[in-house]
Amino acid sequence: MDLLRLRSFVDATRLGSFAAAAKALGYTAPAVSQHVAALEDELGCALVIRGARGIRLTPAGEALQARAERLLTDARLAELVVRELTGQLESLRLGAFPTGAQYLLPNALTALRRAHPDLELTVLHFEPPDGLAELAAGDVDAVLTHRYPGVTWTAPTGVRLRPLRADRLNLLTPADHPLAACPQLDVADLRHETFISGTVGTANRIALEIACARAHFAPKVVFETAGYGVTNALVAKGFGIALVPALACPPASDSVACIAVRVQGEPLARQISVAHRSAEHARLVLTLMRYLADDDPGSPARR
Repeated sequence: MDLLRLRSFVDATRLGSFAAAAKALGYTAPAVSQHVAALEDELGCALVIRGARGIRLTPAGEALQARAERLLTDARLAELVVRELTGQLESLRLGAFPTGAQYLLPNALTALRRAHPDLELTVLHFEPPDGLAELAAGDVDAVLTHRYPGVTWTAPTGVRLRPLRADRLNLLTPADHPLAACPQLDVADLRHETFISGTVGTANRIALEIACARAHFAPKVVFETAGYGVTNALVAKGFGIALVPALACPPASDSVACIAVRVQGEPLARQISVAHRSAEHARLVLTLMRYLADDDPGSPARR
């Protein structure tokens, strides 16, 4: 089977229309439709049913779709291995969560670029566990990801996680808050406080709720936001306190204080890992993982 036609078929069925697939692939909608039609001619059967609202799979299309992603992934991995062995690999596509991209990647990428001056680098932002499916499909080469305490997800088949570091969760308070002078706190000390956190179901919110549940209370969340930059600004203005990972904590200042926090004597932390494919992942990915493991992201407030 022609791989270009197969990619058009996979993207069209995954995204629901030829137009959406064309946008993702950089073709026109008629070109994608022609690719799928040519694949149908090649296989001698209809793969999709075309309609005004998009396309849907025939039984034959469903059977092909179940295997097509694996075929494309194997082809992509074979290309990467050959290109690297022959010195042709000059690009690396990475995924990373925002604070990791901001504080962990720059030094590692600088070292990688110094060792490989002609390397083309692309960094895409993914909120964990997003990005792992793209990694498994060969669309990115490695993903910097994390897992908060209490958050569960399973890596796709063929993807492995290499632990990089624990990113401690700290309590961020306004500088003039009564708790700001404490060198360390237990979550049980926070039962009467008001919190700023992510929306229900997000990793940060789950970690906060589980930590408070272990201390036998439910947190009172008065402001919800997904961004740690926004969280830090709201804490500085006195809207509440927040559980913030060390990488995202601003340095102590006249506006905020960053305090170590535990639950029943145990520190809280999210685990940062590098996700990579389990078989024949590129030497460049191994080099990047070494640079990430060796790097110190900066000030004590972010360790």
